[in-house]
Amino acid sequence: MNATKAPDVRHLVDLDRYPIDDLESPKRREIIENAKASLRENGLASFPGFLTEKGLATCVAEVESLKSKAYARNLQRFIYPQETLDPSLPADHPFRKPQPLVQRMLSADVFDGESELRKIYEWGGLPPFLAEILGQSVYQIADPFLSLAVIMMNNGQTHDWHFDGNDWVVTLLLQRPEKGGEFEFIPHTRDKNNPGLDRVEAVLRGTSDEVISVSQEAGTLVLFYGDQSVHRVAPSYGERDRMVAAFSYDNAPGFVFNEKVHMNASGRTTPLYVSPRLSATAATN
Repeated sequence: MNATKAPDVRHLVDLDRYPIDDLESPKRREIIENAKASLRENGLASFPGFLTEKGLATCVAEVESLKSKAYARNLQRFIYPQETLDPSLPADHPFRKPQPLVQRMLSADVFDGESELRKIYEWGGLPPFLAEILGQSVYQIADPFLSLAVIMMNNGQTHDWHFDGNDWVVTLLLQRPEKGGEFEFIPHTRDKNNPGLDRVEAVLRGTSDEVISVSQEAGTLVLFYGDQSVHRVAPSYGERDRMVAAFSYDNAPGFVFNEKVHMNASGRTTPLYVSPRLSATAATN
């Protein structure tokens, strides 16, 4: 891939349905306004059929060919930092119970310069499109491990209830599992003035009537306020993987995660491949 020329994704992204690289398109403006409204209402905007049929098949085949390089992750995480909780909460309270994260991850460095998924991430169309929806600057990050990643789950694997550490996330569903794998969330669960304790406790006790369950079609792009809305990926069953690409962005160019984050995501700190398009010098965070 030429280090200076933006990738061509016309064979991958349905630019007739989503003319997001055409800044003068009325259809593009309508898509953006609809996405803004959806984010205000539910904290989630989805773009079904973002990939062409050929593009979807190509990306799935690419991931299948790289599966042997996936890093297994099996973690236990708390929804709220334990030190922030009321110390009088008993040991059996739902907030004291860690939530499992069991998945396999392909980090960005396994996707070389010919990767179709990398072409989608490094294409110049998405950042300005997302920036207009979000009302903020959006840049591709320079991180060789987490600029993009593919997360796979099957045979009961899950990412249970949690909030994200970043304000918003962008994902691209590539393949649904044989059963399960629904995306479940409560819109706008918390804000800077209210941590949403009662609403989250109801979710964990199984008594909430606010949970939205979404079973998206493969090829759907999603923009989600993951820091505001408690959410999970329900267990995925069967041998076929639930397969999702995650694209990372920042409000300034050149962002790179630290080595601890790299190790947690890939099990290594020396990348297998570094993209010449994203290898700008950056401060470590």
